[in-house]
Amino acid sequence: MLKELTAAITVYKEKWDKLVASANNKVFFDFLQPTSAGWKAEDLADFNSRFDELRDASDQIHMGWVNDRWIATFHLKEAVLPLGLTVVKLMQRRPGSSDATGLDHLDFYYNPTEAKAKDVMSSESFEWTEEMNGAHCKWISIWFDGTEAKVRSDTVLEVCAQEMKDVEKQILN
Repeated sequence: MLKELTAAITVYKEKWDKLVASANNKVFFDFLQPTSAGWKAEDLADFNSRFDELRDASDQIHMGWVNDRWIATFHLKEAVLPLGLTVVKLMQRRPGSSDATGLDHLDFYYNPTEAKAKDVMSSESFEWTEEMNGAHCKWISIWFDGTEAKVRSDTVLEVCAQEMKDVEKQILN
């Protein structure tokens, strides 16, 4: 799994570099920090197999049932993927979906006190959409060369923490 991720991120980076080279606001894109890689598994069996492999390489894991499918977030304890990534999101493909499997996207953090991502995207010529998944997870997707970047003002770890705080509130109320 880690070898597959490494190879896929290396190819992704080439595509990303081309996109950034074409950007109007290169400063914004130069300051984006890659924070996690999202891998889409074909089905539950594929998800479970990859989960087992990533579990053995990780020291922290969060798992949630979101939109009728499992999503697990792993912090790698020793391995460092290209671009310095140590967080992997493993997503089960949604039921009935024909989405491609494999490396689905990278997450990139931007500091919301320094820039407004939506304003930056409005000045760019590439395809982008605002998206959200639940109460805590919002981002801007940039679609390019058959792949996706998720530009976020938080990290997936913050989303995991907020989801667990919601559960804590349910338990304590």
